[in-house]
Amino acid sequence: MSVKHSLPHWNYYRLLEQDLEDSFRYVHFCRDHFDVYSDHFARIILTAATEIENVLYDFAVWSKYTPTPKNIVQHFDSVTARFPSLPTMQMVMPRYSLMLTPFEGWSSGASPEWWSKGYNKIKHERTHHPDAPKLIYATRAVAALQVILLHYYRVKFGACTMPAELMPRLFHPWDIEDQNHGAFIGWEWELPDEKLEREQGESEQGAAPNPA
Repeated sequence: MSVKHSLPHWNYYRLLEQDLEDSFRYVHFCRDHFDVYSDHFARIILTAATEIENVLYDFAVWSKYTPTPKNIVQHFDSVTARFPSLPTMQMVMPRYSLMLTPFEGWSSGASPEWWSKGYNKIKHERTHHPDAPKLIYATRAVAALQVILLHYYRVKFGACTMPAELMPRLFHPWDIEDQNHGAFIGWEWELPDEKLEREQGESEQGAAPNPA
């Protein structure tokens, strides 16, 4: 397994995740605010969807899928031929105790709601749908980009990992078999006095005579 420091599209993802996280300074992230809309969310949705379209095109090329898909609905079969569970992959936001399925509703006949009612409305009918760039759509769009990229890197690099400093901050894949359910990575610390007590205890144990 190799460690990858340079990953295609990942810098874009991290910027989008940071943009979304920064917005929580002004719009408290909670279910009551899911329908809050903003031009800031529009930019996040548009950028995330554009990146997803680029990666989906690469999936189609790798799978030699014909005819070449022209929209997200047509991409469904080319993606699920390799990764059948991708559309149902769940992501968790540990900080807000929220689990979501970014591509929920995606099929060979329909696109996810955040795409059809968010991205498409913003891109083609923005003046008629000023409420299209909702907080929840921006959240799902960024999570969806991570889902796509995790699969993209598996195809492109095989078994690989990334340095801890590049890890995502808001979203993590949900793992029901993990004792922590994929919700967080534990961070432990030791205070100076605790360290002294531990070292003293270890020293005393080491000095104890062996029983006869």
